[in-house]
Amino acid sequence: MLILGMIAAFLAAALHVFIFYIESFAWTTRALSVFGIDRESAEVTKEMAFNQGFYNLFLAIEVFVGIAVYFLASPTVGLTLALFGVGSMLAAALLLFVTSPTSVPPRSSRVSCPSSLSQPSESLPSSEKSHAILRRSLCGHV
Repeated sequence: MLILGMIAAFLAAALHVFIFYIESFAWTTRALSVFGIDRESAEVTKEMAFNQGFYNLFLAIEVFVGIAVYFLASPTVGLTLALFGVGSMLAAALLLFVTSPTSVPPRSSRVSCPSSLSQPSESLPSSEKSHAILRRSLCGHV
């Protein structure tokens, strides 16, 4: 049973390596279809996604190291590392599920956003336009 758990942990870590790649290096290309976002939103959030990708990589490394230590050196230390890594992945997945748009009330009932956030003016400087796009996406005006 423990071997099946290690295989599941390995697969979860491998998935996190893939997510690292998508978030850190393919955010404005392949991630558009994977996460269902538009190019404009991806451009605005690419620094955040780059950082988030590394969090996923560090979780994967922790699990991979735990599995290696379990089989090569100390089963107790290895199991502790692997379980902590997988537990962190599960906690993040639970948070994502609880806060996803399909499991919480519509944004309009949670956030008070001005209705003037329709489209940012083309005359705005690019940094202000980026902020306007981000505000629109946070208020559900995408």
